[in-house]
Amino acid sequence: MNKNKLKPIKITTPDLSAHLEPVADLAALLAWAREEELDIEGRHFKDLTFNEADFSHLSFRESLFENCDFSDCDFEKVDCRDLRFQSCSLSNSNFSEGYFNRCEFFASKLVGADFHQAQLENVLTTDCSFQYASFSKSKLKALAISQSDFSEATISECKLTQIKLDDVNFSQTSFFKTPLKGLDLTSCQLDGLIVSIDALSGALVSTYQAAELAKLMGLIVR
Repeated sequence: MNKNKLKPIKITTPDLSAHLEPVADLAALLAWAREEELDIEGRHFKDLTFNEADFSHLSFRESLFENCDFSDCDFEKVDCRDLRFQSCSLSNSNFSEGYFNRCEFFASKLVGADFHQAQLENVLTTDCSFQYASFSKSKLKALAISQSDFSEATISECKLTQIKLDDVNFSQTSFFKTPLKGLDLTSCQLDGLIVSIDALSGALVSTYQAAELAKLMGLIVR
């Protein structure tokens, strides 16, 4: 048995209804959800622009967000389950203390987004930009991240569990006080990675990456 073999990762994908109700008046829908204290469920948000809006403390279920621009919005303590974000912009939005389960982000921009103390579980990310995003003190479990940009992001003091990575850009990304044990980083860009030596223990890297990371210990590799 190969002791270095990483355990397979199982991720539950979003469960969406085949019949989603189109959203025409987003402001009215948000006001209704707050007044009635009900979840927003089974909706299709398409081609909507709603910047600097307040989505905080709301709950979304089994819905599709398609080609929407919700940049600079407040999603603090939002509760998201069974959602798909496709070709959306959520850049510079606040998702602090939010909860995401069975969610998918595809071809979307979350540049500078703040996920401080958020919990993400069963999340798939493909062809997305999380450049400059912050995941400080977040709990990240059962994530599949592929062909995405996390360069110069902050993933500090995080708990990482069952993370699958494929062609992810971690250039100048900070993993301050975040153990990387169990991560397969062989397909990722690690230029200028900010991480402590002890946090790298148990991570899987390529020979080339190992030579580059050795510079963190002050070694000169020839």
